[in-house]
Amino acid sequence: MRIKELILQSWDALARNRLRSILTMMGIVWGLTTVVLLLGYGESVSQGVLTAFIGIGNNVIIIWQGQTSMQAGGQRAGKRIFFKYEDIQAIRDEAPLVRLVSAEWDDGVAYKYGDKVITVQSKAIQYPYGEMRKLNIAEGRYFEESDFTEHRHVLIFGPNAAKKVFGGRDPVGDQVTINGETWDVIGLLKLKIQDSSNNGPDNENVFMPFESMSDINNQRDPSMFVFQPVTALQHKAALA
Repeated sequence: MRIKELILQSWDALARNRLRSILTMMGIVWGLTTVVLLLGYGESVSQGVLTAFIGIGNNVIIIWQGQTSMQAGGQRAGKRIFFKYEDIQAIRDEAPLVRLVSAEWDDGVAYKYGDKVITVQSKAIQYPYGEMRKLNIAEGRYFEESDFTEHRHVLIFGPNAAKKVFGGRDPVGDQVTINGETWDVIGLLKLKIQDSSNNGPDNENVFMPFESMSDINNQRDPSMFVFQPVTALQHKAALA
């Protein structure tokens, strides 16, 4: 009986103060809606920031050539260190904490398409690079192991790099000329959100097999290494 009386009294109060009741209910609804919208917006922003942050790769270490800061092995401090092609295989054979490793060389390359020549930042890489650096393909294909062993003249374009060279044309299946030699475009990258980069965003770069690079500039040795430890907790141990 008491519950029935409470319901009747509440209904009577609402009926006698309709405007206040309506405004109160609208305030509650708007408050709940605002909370839901803010939570959704915050989640979207957080996800966007995380996506951009790992755009360069997840759990990736990049090592550049440099010089020694201390005396070592009887050599003076300040000695220049240059990487060799053989160092890559040595890392694969002797560094069990390294899961994946790739040589890399970066420079601007002049691409001739039709009657125009455009210089675009380019990267010579090895097969594991795509997995480490999240090179996702929008059209065409990624490199195959045979592209490297057979020194094939094949290219993958970032979306913005493709616009510079091909304009609005579909680049996959087309060809460009580098130093008088023909190269086939086999892939186009997905547009990537990336807030950190190594010599320019991937969207702006062209990628080629590292072993084919010597056909352009007689360069055999890498300018940097990109590798991924077995787990994120083993970063320091892998560097040692």
